[in-house]
Amino acid sequence: MTPFGHRTARLVRAAARERDDARLPQRLCRAICQGLPVDDVSLCLATASADRQLLAATGPAALRLEEVQYETGEGPGPEAAATGRAVLYPDVRAHPMPYPFFAPRLHEELDHAGAVCAFPLNLGPHTLATADCLCYEPLRLDDDSLTGATQALEEAAVVIADRCLPYFAADAPLPWRPARIIDDHWGTTYRAVGVLAGLLSIPVSEALARLRACAFTTGRPLPALAREVLKLRREQPRDEN
Repeated sequence: MTPFGHRTARLVRAAARERDDARLPQRLCRAICQGLPVDDVSLCLATASADRQLLAATGPAALRLEEVQYETGEGPGPEAAATGRAVLYPDVRAHPMPYPFFAPRLHEELDHAGAVCAFPLNLGPHTLATADCLCYEPLRLDDDSLTGATQALEEAAVVIADRCLPYFAADAPLPWRPARIIDDHWGTTYRAVGVLAGLLSIPVSEALARLRACAFTTGRPLPALAREVLKLRREQPRDEN
């Protein structure tokens, strides 16, 4: 394992030793950001290609990176989740990324990004989550460094499986902070998709695709559109019968 791989694993273990589950995802996010040569990190469960669940982000830029991936349905995070391998675009200013929707939106929203990468958090053959990273300058890592980072993050996958997944399995209230931000950016969207599907009598997948298309064409964040859908639903007159 490379030096920063060892450092990342050590920081992840230190974050896991604290028993406060409410701050666990945020501690893991900070540990990954400190261990890897990156500037911002979002940590996201890879439940499905169209159904990623944010756990934590180190700051607004990392949160916006995850939002853009969710809005467009593509990016390094979904690619890492699908392949189980680290994905690195070392210089996004000089070399275009192969994502027709994500790439232009990234340049619009995060024009200070120099490199974007995603590391899978693997449990055996399964990818449980991804650590999606922003670098403000270009970042070039050799194969050994990529492998070392991925191996180090397997420890984070074990922690998430042991300490986070039980809340989902029990359908229990999520204790994580900042819960309001997570719900605003993900829970609101899920609820709006369900409302839109009901109003238009269309499948949920089509409702999500329509919201994504609207976000892409208007340049507005998906959560803002979702809040409008929910507001319109509340303002509709109710059937008295």
